[in-house]
Amino acid sequence: MRKALRNYRTAMPKHSPHPMLDRIINWLRKVKNVDRSDELAAIIRRSGFDNLSDETAVKLLKKQFESVFQRLTRVRPNIEQGDGHPPNGNFEGGLTPSRLLYGEDYPEINRTVVNFLSLKWLLEGNYEAFTAYQPKPVRLSQGTFDNFRNMARKILVDGDRILALIVSLILGDVGKDPDLVKEIARLKKSEMNHDEVLGKAIQLNLFNQPLEVLPKGLRDDVILGVNVGAKLNIPQLMQGENVPGSLQSVLMLQGRSQAFELKYLEIMFDVSGAGGHVDARGAIRMIEPVCQSFLLAYPVLQKVITKQCTVQDAYNQVLQNRGAILAEKGFRKLLPNNPRDRAFLRLCAMGRVADEPIARLFDRAFENLPDQTRQELIDGLNVNGFNDGEAVILYYMPGLFAEAFRVTRNTPEAKQVEVIQSLMFFMARTYNGSKPGVGYGIQIIERDVSPATEIVRSEGFKKDPTVLNTFYLPQSLMSC
Repeated sequence: MRKALRNYRTAMPKHSPHPMLDRIINWLRKVKNVDRSDELAAIIRRSGFDNLSDETAVKLLKKQFESVFQRLTRVRPNIEQGDGHPPNGNFEGGLTPSRLLYGEDYPEINRTVVNFLSLKWLLEGNYEAFTAYQPKPVRLSQGTFDNFRNMARKILVDGDRILALIVSLILGDVGKDPDLVKEIARLKKSEMNHDEVLGKAIQLNLFNQPLEVLPKGLRDDVILGVNVGAKLNIPQLMQGENVPGSLQSVLMLQGRSQAFELKYLEIMFDVSGAGGHVDARGAIRMIEPVCQSFLLAYPVLQKVITKQCTVQDAYNQVLQNRGAILAEKGFRKLLPNNPRDRAFLRLCAMGRVADEPIARLFDRAFENLPDQTRQELIDGLNVNGFNDGEAVILYYMPGLFAEAFRVTRNTPEAKQVEVIQSLMFFMARTYNGSKPGVGYGIQIIERDVSPATEIVRSEGFKKDPTVLNTFYLPQSLMSC
């Protein structure tokens, strides 16, 4: 081939009669001479990840996955928007990753890059960078950080596996790109979540470029993780947002331990960077109780993957672990098999309750509900969605709690109890009579509660949280 090209160049006249062939030859020359040794993938494969500065690593990440980054710039802000001030960053001059790369802030760029940086900080053992600006009462402990690091290092045994995780993190939220959503919607008319959009886009070969960085086996693991993620939301499990029936899709990972391990790490780092659009200076959401919950749930879900326990048992164990964490903080013991305790544990999980004082505020709000409202809440929070009737998932409820706490922070305890109670009233109304009963198979519906955000952010809510009591989800969402 080389000899033929050489002979062709020698014999080629000044004005070639074969311009297309000339272009192909020029392209082959360029490909032959391309040096990719300074690309992020090559650096990671030769164990040079730890030697990169954060700024260099971020710039190389963008260069390696430029097309995906472009899509992420189009993703709109989510329900938790912060206090309206520009997000904080820790690059020179307080720049966020997005301002470093683009000169302006794109929320999903900041979140995705903080996911990536959290992985870098963990692997290099940079505890201070990882935990910077976490609230001191719930700051990740050095011991839990070390446990997380040991777990990650056992899974990420070589450069290819690190790259597989990075590709998973980079692709994780690209299904939110409105242009991609429209493109996929033209082909598939049914409603899809962002993971399903991504899965369909991968089937259509729209993301071959980032996936082809990986060897085939790991590429297949990442794609399987996307397909599982379209049906299984592990952060929803940790936040008490979903139900046992939601875990059935984890069975797709049985016999695929490597795919499960990569997916689980992807989720943990996604949570680590989840607050990056508000504060990009560290893994502000991977606080002590959150990380403990993930580390405790990991072996539980491994047992499901290896057919050692059922998904119902796994769900109960996750709730029991959360109760144990609160008990260690001084709160009373809660039993997930008791319907009242189970409901309260899920409420605490959705409210991201991490310490005993906040748990007591939730307890006051819950106990002072009218008996009928409290029972409606208990009923709605105790449907499994598997052989016991139709379970309702209140999608984005943890985000609504977070937004309510943000706009009413630094208020007296009595006002905070009113805030929590107004959200509990709203939840009971939105469950709309859901209760355990007789059912067959998986019956789960999602109701998106994000329209309530407008009320929660209003001045009226700050003054009087009961204004939420007049709000009902549109009928179109209640029928979902």
